Amino acid sequence: MRNRFIPRGLVVSLLLAILLSSCAITYKRVRPDKKKVVLESVQTEILEPLLLDVRIQTFDLGELPSSENESRGISREIRQAESKYMAVQLKHALYQTGYWGSVRVVPAESSGDEVRVTGRILKSNGEELKLKIEAFDAVGRKWFEKDFKGAVNEQMYKGKSGEQVEVFQNVYYQIANELAAYYKTMTPDQILELRQVSEIRFAKGLVPSAFTGYLQKNEKTGRFIIDRLPSEDDEMLARVRRVRERDYMLVDTLDVNYEGLNRDMREVYTNWRKSRLLEMNMIREVDDAKNKEMLKGGLLVLSGAALGVLYAESEGSNSAIPVLIGAAVGAGVSKIFEADKIKKEAEINKAALEELGVSFAAEVEPTVLKVEGETIELTGSAEAKYEQWQEVLEKLYQVETGAETFTK
Repeated sequence: MRNRFIPRGLVVSLLLAILLSSCAITYKRVRPDKKKVVLESVQTEILEPLLLDVRIQTFDLGELPSSENESRGISREIRQAESKYMAVQLKHALYQTGYWGSVRVVPAESSGDEVRVTGRILKSNGEELKLKIEAFDAVGRKWFEKDFKGAVNEQMYKGKSGEQVEVFQNVYYQIANELAAYYKTMTPDQILELRQVSEIRFAKGLVPSAFTGYLQKNEKTGRFIIDRLPSEDDEMLARVRRVRERDYMLVDTLDVNYEGLNRDMREVYTNWRKSRLLEMNMIREVDDAKNKEMLKGGLLVLSGAALGVLYAESEGSNSAIPVLIGAAVGAGVSKIFEADKIKKEAEINKAALEELGVSFAAEVEPTVLKVEGETIELTGSAEAKYEQWQEVLEKLYQVETGAETFTK
């Protein structure tokens, strides 16, 4: 009898191990950041010729979580809003350092960028933020490509007297410090060269035929080298500079729009992140309770199975065992159904959280600019407006040369 009982006992143990392995908590708790990142700032004022302008592209949306658990409440509409909001938050951090000239958020790359920063959202769920950031300059140097991350808990969302807190400020400060660290490695001569290359690249993008031969590109490194420079009194260069000043006008206009969106969404976005984190914590608590109930139920069911094995081995000699089997299995099944009911409570806020994403879709309005006495209307998305503006710049240069009268 003992020999036949041992393998069946092993089967029961195996079933118990399988049950325990299935009781995994869906959302692991994340340890929040304990240390506050100190923002690097200049100790002495930097001379204006050494201040580089920075353009931050609105961030890439990245890939939405594929699993239902991780994507709970996250939508493409929310990511689209985040891509702009996060770029603006980084801009604010850079401004505070004092290392830079103008810092603007733009929808796309342009040939005249002195320093360009791009970002990709790897994770953003109200509890964790992870961004891939790359920085380049006009010469073609890649300053860095690095992931930055931060984690918070619900207590960190509690500002003073209802103040809206940017809980992931640490992440933006880390990025700003990384940019400042690279900038400090550059010599004044390198900075001057970078600004010159930026101007010539903008000019060549505007009038390729007039500015060929000033720069060479190393095909191996991808870097631009100055062969020669136009003289300071070169009339074509003067025209390009006047056109470039008008280019700043559109960039400033788009940047103001991004700032407006940032203000409009700040409160609701903060509340969404906080409510989603509260939701996740609720689910964790439910999962904890569910797992405990599942374990209790599983143990009762398995004890019933074990009693069944004993009953079979004793060949029915103990009439009390069938009663114990029925009680154990019945109680176990009841516990499992109870756990399933608790699990369903985790779905309560899902629909409401997903609906929040719809409100983040930005309305596209025309941008109207007055140039040379003419009214220019740019339509569509910010990217579309940026593309239309390149055509406007070419016409502006033609006006400068007197080649034709500018019309919309």
